[in-house]
Amino acid sequence: METKPSPPASDRLARIPRWLHACLLFGVVFLAFAPSLTFDFITYDDPEFIIENPNVNTGLSRENLKWAFASPGEVNLWNPLTSLSHQLDVSLFGLDPTWHHAMNVFWHALAASLLFLISLKLTNSLGWSYLIALLWALHSQNVQSVAWISERKGVLSGAFFFASILCFTEWHSRARKLPALYIASLLFFLAAALAKPSVLALPLVLLILFAPKPGEIISSSLSSLRQLAPFFAVAVGVAALVVFFRNQGTLSEVGSTDPGFERFRQVVMSYTFYLTRFSFPIPSQLLFTPPTSQVPFIVSLSILGIFLPAVIGLGRRNKLVPLGALVYTVLWLPVSGIIPISHYFVADRYSYLPQIGLIMILVGAAKILFTRCSRPLLLPMALSALVVTHLVLLQKHLPRWKNSETLFGHEMRVNPGSALAPVHYGEFFRPDDPEKALGYYQIGHQKAPHEGMPLTKMGLMQLRLERPEEALESFLAATRVANPVPETWTQLLLLQVDLKLYAEAEETVIESVRRFPDDWDLMMNGANFYLLVKKDPQKALPLFLKAHKIKPSEMDSIRACAHCYRVLEDTPSAERFERLIPKY
Repeated sequence: METKPSPPASDRLARIPRWLHACLLFGVVFLAFAPSLTFDFITYDDPEFIIENPNVNTGLSRENLKWAFASPGEVNLWNPLTSLSHQLDVSLFGLDPTWHHAMNVFWHALAASLLFLISLKLTNSLGWSYLIALLWALHSQNVQSVAWISERKGVLSGAFFFASILCFTEWHSRARKLPALYIASLLFFLAAALAKPSVLALPLVLLILFAPKPGEIISSSLSSLRQLAPFFAVAVGVAALVVFFRNQGTLSEVGSTDPGFERFRQVVMSYTFYLTRFSFPIPSQLLFTPPTSQVPFIVSLSILGIFLPAVIGLGRRNKLVPLGALVYTVLWLPVSGIIPISHYFVADRYSYLPQIGLIMILVGAAKILFTRCSRPLLLPMALSALVVTHLVLLQKHLPRWKNSETLFGHEMRVNPGSALAPVHYGEFFRPDDPEKALGYYQIGHQKAPHEGMPLTKMGLMQLRLERPEEALESFLAATRVANPVPETWTQLLLLQVDLKLYAEAEETVIESVRRFPDDWDLMMNGANFYLLVKKDPQKALPLFLKAHKIKPSEMDSIRACAHCYRVLEDTPSAERFERLIPKY
């Protein structure tokens, strides 16, 4: 009996539904990051964003929903969908870090699966699609984005970002346009922007991916702009909200005093930083401050001098190379430092989406080599080895994020100049070993004597160790540094009241209100000092009213205003505020 030859393995793979391939890739990525499910919260951002944030650690509620959309929180970061995601996790799982980590890994694996489907749609090649998705998902530079619970905004926005592109690609490729796909793409884009506004460049990415056809540049450009007009409208609307909330947050002045050349220098170094980290993935440290030496800037200019001509030269042979350079550039712009977003001008987590452009460049260059390679299996083997290398590096770097001790212990070794590393390392010991924690806070102060946070941490720990005189000295010193923090004045005021230093406490209130006129906590503490300690409701009332103006929906300041008016026997005004208090 004659048997038919089996079809090639590639044909058998091609017959598997694409959604099944996507599920397989999801499983591979999830398993690769599964060790992070045993990790803890860390002391950097996790307390402010989740653990100690009363608008998040109480789970989903109408008040918390309102807060998510109406406040930038303690910092100038407005990402309401991310806040809702954390609130949902708390409602479902409480504050068990296992499940919070699991959700980070879930969103990252989903993003990788969607990227695979996009690549399959655009390349019609299983091999290249697997390479693109796995190289992006398993790149060791993404450890920070996935293993850090506070970076939920990156993986969540990434999943919606790719979902938007996939729906638009499906809509664009069909002869019979389905409005539902277009609307879904627009809504996913809005969701991505509400999770993390740095995805606002997505309309430009779509414009690049569906670039004007040769010979029809004007007509196809106008057609693309008409198709993408609603996307640009969403981008402009969300950008306006981001600018508004950025000016309300405590980091609104970050980088605002940098001279023009210094800003230009940082932007150039930022552009080449992600190029080099993608090519040589050694995520050795967490915190990068701008270097004072001109050498890194000169090196960055040299890298640009090689990169740009290489893109132009390779772009003549494969259009993926220049398209990738454009995608990288437009996705890098929101995190470029042109508009400062934090005290750190670069970070591995900022490369989460810009890496896509660099992978496009790599694939374009690989295809050029593929056409010239005399051994057709050599290139696929090399690219597979590259993916495996990243998987190995991933497993090496993941354990550093197990907890604050492993993360900041490593940070102090590889980044000895960092003042923040010993402070956060000390936070790990704060609950059980206050003396040891104080020692690391002192190291942080020695490394950055101009910063107020280490001194404030020292004062708090000295109070816990029942050394009030030392604490008073630390708090007073923290008010005189170049970069103070509002919490210093709050703690100083409370200690001065405890020590019955009422005249000094009043000076602290006056100075803190002058230095930080938009800090709600300082207004409330100052007002309570006048009302409860000085018994002077006339001086307390303006501060309570200012606190209410800063946070109009905050019940504590509403109740305080009502009470103060009652003390002043102003019944109509008291009733006006009492009507704002919900009746349960």
